[in-house]
Amino acid sequence: MSNALKNLFSNLIILEDNSEFYYTIKTLDLTNALGNIIAVLKKYNFTRKDDNTAQFFCKLFTTNKGNYYDFEAVKLFNENGILRKLKPAIDAIEKSRF
Repeated sequence: MSNALKNLFSNLIILEDNSEFYYTIKTLDLTNALGNIIAVLKKYNFTRKDDNTAQFFCKLFTTNKGNYYDFEAVKLFNENGILRKLKPAIDAIEKSRF
């Protein structure tokens, strides 16, 4: 992976099975039909550290109350297993920041 991509994905998360992911956080405003903001979500984009192509792996959305949302209707079985491991790791990181 090039140095520019490593800087972009500077946050690293290590799961309990020692798999490593780079991630970025971006806020996302959900609006209703009138354009009023009804929710503010944190969008986490994950990329595998060992993936030399630096392709997008998965994304998660969280609320300020800690609820998770997945807007993609279909998930592979293996990806669901990794998502179940990523959620508590994200919670631990968020708790350590405050």
